[in-house]
Amino acid sequence: MIPTAASRSPELVQKVLKSFIGAGGYDALVLPKLKVINSEEGRVSAEFQVEKQHLNRLESVHGGLLATVVDIGGSLAIASKGLFATGVSTDINISYISGVKQGETINVDARVDKLGKTLAFTTVEMYSKGRL
Repeated sequence: MIPTAASRSPELVQKVLKSFIGAGGYDALVLPKLKVINSEEGRVSAEFQVEKQHLNRLESVHGGLLATVVDIGGSLAIASKGLFATGVSTDINISYISGVKQGETINVDARVDKLGKTLAFTTVEMYSKGRL
């Protein structure tokens, strides 16, 4: 199926995000307030505020949460190409550069680098206060 322009709309990205959260699993537990800010074909921007449940014992955002955001962000970028079924992650590589504290906002920029028949390659970057 070749996606139509209508199926690549921001509404599809919202529908996919709602399906993640509506499934009631881990995504719903940690990111019910993830908000899509912008969506265009192959790119999605989102944000969320760091809350107490997102922190590790050092009072900084938990790396596992950020890995989940990378996973979801990549899926939303794929959805922006017109696909509701975004697949599963086969490999995630993350570099943590600086910590983020409770109350800060994390901005998420996700893009599709390549979309093949069976695999998609995505890049997700996160910022807080303008820094990685």
